[in-house]
Amino acid sequence: MSRTARTRSLAWTTAPRTFAAAALAVGLLGACGASDEDALRQWMDATRSARAKPPEPLPDARPYVPREYAAAKAPEPFAQAKIGELNKTLADSPEAGRRREPLEDYPLENFKMLGMMMKHGETFGIVRVDNKIHHVKVGQYLGQSYGRVVRITDQEIVLRELVREGVSEWKEKMTSLKLEVAA
Repeated sequence: MSRTARTRSLAWTTAPRTFAAAALAVGLLGACGASDEDALRQWMDATRSARAKPPEPLPDARPYVPREYAAAKAPEPFAQAKIGELNKTLADSPEAGRRREPLEDYPLENFKMLGMMMKHGETFGIVRVDNKIHHVKVGQYLGQSYGRVVRITDQEIVLRELVREGVSEWKEKMTSLKLEVAA
């Protein structure tokens, strides 16, 4: 008998045994499942028949006691006279007739001095703000406090800022942007 013929006859003789073992395993597993299902049904029936305890009664509502509005006699914060005063002081900026420059939209803390360069005898400071590089010269404005560039050196850019002190007074303050040293 050839080798393939022997393998086929062996497969036919072992197949009924394998089938019988699988059927026996399925039968045993099915018998185990029936007792678990009966226990589950008993628990569901017991849970359905059990009575839930009634909820606790709500606490009694306290009566509402109105209060008098204490700020009724205070001046109204949005009165037209107050808004007019505020607008007048804001309009009285120290340099009201001057057109604002684009670099005045950023706070001075956002500026980083990267260096200085000379071009045609004029000194320019190189600054970075909002991930963009800008060249500034003496007389230009930086920052939101009317900061005007006064002097540019290789180590710093000196600015004269006008800062509001009180409602209508302006105070001059000297600040500088120091050269950012790469680590």
